[in-house]
Amino acid sequence: MLRLSMLPLLLTGLLASAVADVRELEWLELMPEEEATAWMEDAATIDHSGFSAPEPFQSFRTIPEMDGIEARIPGFVVPIETDGEGRLKEFFLVPYFGACIHVPPPPANQIIYGRLENPIPMVNICDAFWMEGTLNIEDVENETAASAYTMDVSRLELY
Repeated sequence: MLRLSMLPLLLTGLLASAVADVRELEWLELMPEEEATAWMEDAATIDHSGFSAPEPFQSFRTIPEMDGIEARIPGFVVPIETDGEGRLKEFFLVPYFGACIHVPPPPANQIIYGRLENPIPMVNICDAFWMEGTLNIEDVENETAASAYTMDVSRLELY
């Protein structure tokens, strides 16, 4: 028989189990290791003066084990689509501020296309956010950027 005094412990255990199922990701986990090394070396040589436009490092190579996992990752929101009331519906999440605006953009496997089931009030794009939901391997391209991953977003909260 379950004692009432044991209920808080049981509930705490269930909550911890639910949180443990969400994997916290680092951005470089989304690309093959050899590409991560090459991209970091390439990024170190970029001239940020604005006088030259370097060739972007591009890759759509993904990590198959990431497909379908429940994940949480920090980044910056680049709005893509809003509803009729100006609420955010779809966006790119990028690893650093200014990505997709600054040249060159991150490779496609370093951008996640986020889809919110229920639109939310527009966010401040200068703020960092945690995005949580189901990560999928899916290519999305538009005039702003290209992404090799998408996420069905269940939560978007300030970092």
